[in-house]
Amino acid sequence: MSRNTRNTKDSVSDNVVPGGVSGDLELKLDALVEKAVAAATKVIHDEFTKLMNELSDRMEVMERRLDDLERRLEHESSTELQRDIQTVRGEARDYARAANDAEQHSRKKNLRIRGLRQKPGENCKDVVLNFCRSVLHVPLTDDDIKVAHPLSAGNRRTRTGLASAAASDVGDGNTGGAQGTDDLVIVRFRNQEVRENIIKRRKILKGTRQTIVEDLTALNVATLNRFRKHPEIDKCWSWKGRLFVSKKDGHTLLVKPFQTLDECSVVS
Repeated sequence: MSRNTRNTKDSVSDNVVPGGVSGDLELKLDALVEKAVAAATKVIHDEFTKLMNELSDRMEVMERRLDDLERRLEHESSTELQRDIQTVRGEARDYARAANDAEQHSRKKNLRIRGLRQKPGENCKDVVLNFCRSVLHVPLTDDDIKVAHPLSAGNRRTRTGLASAAASDVGDGNTGGAQGTDDLVIVRFRNQEVRENIIKRRKILKGTRQTIVEDLTALNVATLNRFRKHPEIDKCWSWKGRLFVSKKDGHTLLVKPFQTLDECSVVS
């Protein structure tokens, strides 16, 4: 009897211990992967912030040089001085464009959705998921959306600085406020493929109160608005962060900040 009992215990022990060890190992591996991902994300975030700071510093230097030259112009009037001012202004615009391109690149997985009704205390991410599944008919998983949060009028005004795009990754930002909102929502998707699947379905929303647009920088928005007022322009739009206009003569142009219409590249 004792021998059978011992054999039974040994059998139970053989079944339990390996499973327990396997479970512990799985948890440890998950923890290691999570730490590695967090460390990699921090490195990318730090490098991006460093790049933004360097570009910002260079722009400040250019602005100071331009101010100095303009002060000289008050006392001097010469072709050489005017040429110096144009050179510095051109360099400052080049740095501004570089910083703008970097900021726009950081938003490549983002979209802005207007017209979603969020009830008090409702999770913004759940609202967006339900909208994508039921209205756009895109079968997203919970992991397809990295972060979603409503943008108040104040947030829309402040989210134009160089550091704002990097800051959009901080915190979960998925919980709504105390009161219901029917405002602008910014969504960061898991990757560009998911984002593009969503934006390709926005034609479904024609005639409704909902709209989907790219998450453009303040400078890119201002550039499109400037060209929209031009008498030769018929339509303006963006795709993958690039800006396009259609002229009334049928030509399509690729436009960039600070360019005149004549300086834009002809696409078709």
